[in-house]
Amino acid sequence: MIKVHCFVSCVCEVIKKATDVDHRPYYFGVWDADFDITEKMELTYHSENISHDYFCKWYELLYGIRVKKWYDESISKQQNIEKLVEMMEEKESYRHVMVMLDLSKLPERENKFHQSPFPHYVMLETTDDPEEWFMFDPDFRWEGALPKERILAAIREPSVKGGYYFDAKEINQPTNETIEAYFNTCLKRSYNPMTEAVSSIIEAYTVGDRKHHLSELGNALKQLPVLAIRKYAYEHAFAYFANKISMEEMEFELWCDEIELLVKGYTTVQYRAMKLAMTSDYNQIPLIQNKLDEQNAREFKIKQGLVDCYNKWLLCEQVRAQ
Repeated sequence: MIKVHCFVSCVCEVIKKATDVDHRPYYFGVWDADFDITEKMELTYHSENISHDYFCKWYELLYGIRVKKWYDESISKQQNIEKLVEMMEEKESYRHVMVMLDLSKLPERENKFHQSPFPHYVMLETTDDPEEWFMFDPDFRWEGALPKERILAAIREPSVKGGYYFDAKEINQPTNETIEAYFNTCLKRSYNPMTEAVSSIIEAYTVGDRKHHLSELGNALKQLPVLAIRKYAYEHAFAYFANKISMEEMEFELWCDEIELLVKGYTTVQYRAMKLAMTSDYNQIPLIQNKLDEQNAREFKIKQGLVDCYNKWLLCEQVRAQ
């Protein structure tokens, strides 16, 4: 499965290693996970307004593991780094440490989105060499030893701040009741937040307050690819329910194709917006809006298909309980 959210991927890695516990329900919260729009009407996946409290709460409710912040915003960055170093040196094997760093400052790593800065959560472990740490990035399927000082330098960047830890001595099997509650909390059945956000940005730069800054529209949507991949979380949900209701493989693959088209549709929107920004060709506006309408229709179709799978799963679970 494609990884789609660095925070979620980090905490899920522990669940994946527990062979009798399924991590896929946790991805229900990703397809419409929080993002932000700046004062300049720029779409962003990272900002001061975005919190991971929602994911922390449901991680504990689903799996019984409490995720705690170690990063303290009331103290300096250097004090937080000293705190991290001490925690790494003293931590038990069952404790997992996450930290936000600027991935663009680690040229050893592929930055496939070409973003700078690129705030990103990774997991850290010590090694036998006191000058190296082992960095594990589940989101991009990368792991390896790097000089500790290079990692700390990427953490020192002013564009990033954040860190969590969690102890995984025991992992609970999520109950059906909790999965039901989480699914119904996560699925926004009447609107698609990201498509609506992109529409509002297009409007702002064409007829709204930002219309005199049309040339900046491409930059306003430059993080759209980072957010678009979150829609692959639908695939995790279909896979979970498909297994439970014995869905035909062909049907599952058809839904995967729809999800792929949804993700790639945002690439088309971004390309047309960039063309509009560079050429001021207002004939692009109806083309962009038509594509956004198509995106909305496709995502509602996916959501309805997922609801149908969910309802079949509920029925199957009720039968099993009898």
